[in-house]
Amino acid sequence: MLILRHNTLSSEELFTIERKMLKIADQNYEVNNLQHFNILNKSRAELYGYILGFSERMGLCNSIGVTPSEFLDFLVDVDQGYLPNAYHSFYHAVDVALALYQMVYQYDVESYLSRIDLAALFIAGLCHDIGHPGKNNNYQVNLKTELAKNYSNKSALESYSCTLTMDLLSKHRLLRHLEQTSASFGLRTTEPEMKTAIIKMILATDMIFHYELQENSANLLELIVDYEEENYKKHKPSLPPTAEEIEDEPEMRDIFSSQGTESAIDYFRKKSYFEDSIPLYLKNMSQLSASPERVEGVDYLGMNHVAKNMNNTPSSYIMEPQQRLILCQIVLHAADISNALRPWPICKRWSDLVCEEFFCQGEAEQANGLPISPNMDRNQVSQTTIGLQFGDFVVSPYFEVFAALFPKAVELLNTLAENRIEWLKMEQALATYEEGIKKESETLPTDMLPDDRPIINPTGRRVSVAAGMIVIPDELEERTVGSGKNKRKYWSVRSVSHSEALDTQKIPEAVCRRKSEEPMRKIKTTIVPIRKPTKKSFSVNSQRLN
Repeated sequence: MLILRHNTLSSEELFTIERKMLKIADQNYEVNNLQHFNILNKSRAELYGYILGFSERMGLCNSIGVTPSEFLDFLVDVDQGYLPNAYHSFYHAVDVALALYQMVYQYDVESYLSRIDLAALFIAGLCHDIGHPGKNNNYQVNLKTELAKNYSNKSALESYSCTLTMDLLSKHRLLRHLEQTSASFGLRTTEPEMKTAIIKMILATDMIFHYELQENSANLLELIVDYEEENYKKHKPSLPPTAEEIEDEPEMRDIFSSQGTESAIDYFRKKSYFEDSIPLYLKNMSQLSASPERVEGVDYLGMNHVAKNMNNTPSSYIMEPQQRLILCQIVLHAADISNALRPWPICKRWSDLVCEEFFCQGEAEQANGLPISPNMDRNQVSQTTIGLQFGDFVVSPYFEVFAALFPKAVELLNTLAENRIEWLKMEQALATYEEGIKKESETLPTDMLPDDRPIINPTGRRVSVAAGMIVIPDELEERTVGSGKNKRKYWSVRSVSHSEALDTQKIPEAVCRRKSEEPMRKIKTTIVPIRKPTKKSFSVNSQRLN
């Protein structure tokens, strides 16, 4: 029976929550087709039940040493911390959490992460936008709000979400048993270490890190491929590596280090709960208790296991702690921008909510005498433009690399391509309508025409997306990652520094003149394989859930 200490729910709500939780947590219940799962028509109690059920399947409560009741109490407070925005609401948080579950267990991400990593990742996903006011960082900085000032204009919203998350973790003392329980799994982790990891995951959802996370994904794949090749050749005679080969070794980068003293992480280094060391430290590779999601397997950190027998097989690449943290950042960002990869009806509904929030911000900017942010003037941009830009320039390149890293995720790219066709249909219908309006207006006296007519596909230097503002930098190039059937092509930054990548005055000329109906491959760039990036390079018939 679920019992709350800090919050109050009706007996009917508690019954609904517990019933959903037990249904989802049952290991005989097949969880598939999460990509098709629509949470927007669910009640709050149902959402709580789904989250508790999936957290039980992951063994989250067992991993950190709390009961489902205690986690529900925390979850209700998380919900209350979200504001009733069109898009950045508790529903978005739940959607991201379920997307994380899908990626972790259906696309094999869990092969490289520990159960403590996964607990931190799931909590970060639920809390990553808590407190979001429905106006992005660009708005906060331009209006000089107290929120922006409090965090020195550095990832203000993400930093605020981190602060609220830490406050709730402390209020509920959710990690008070973490060190003891994690030690029993051979994963001794302190409370400050897990809080550090959660902070670094949430801060990484700021869109300014998009290209760096994309590049880290590509480099992670290179490390895995190199490890497999080296392991295959270890019994064969080989020459020592050349200096050039050593220089070309792919490297995972701490996304905050490139910002130096301008990084938002500095704010949290001053807090007592922040421990700036490699989080989730593993002292040994001892056997761990089985994760509920893999009942009969042995849960090794960073190692694959075969669930239906005891013949446990090591993963092809054993990740270091810092690499696991970076992978968590990569996956959380993927989940955060994944609404464009959902089947069309769900994708379109999330887009409706994004546009509603965008246009409300545009109106607020205009009312405060601020320049209207890109994609936020309802009189200057169409929903199809927003959807196509987001899919073509942000989601597609990122998930091309993601699918090379986790091949089962290719289904997401297939859905994205299907959605692109739907956006083009909408754009064509809009263009036909606009043409009809134009012909009709040509018969009217000129003094009846408005001075400023809507422009359907305006060019701009920055692109607003649901997760924030992204600057598409100069010198985009087509790159290739992976090999064989997992070979993917994507668009990335061409050997630029972090500061150059964030220069708001730069955008590729090809992007500015590109029409939405033109496929990405028509952008003229130099094709450079990413098999060995240099260190100087910087770019960043199943049961359906119901």
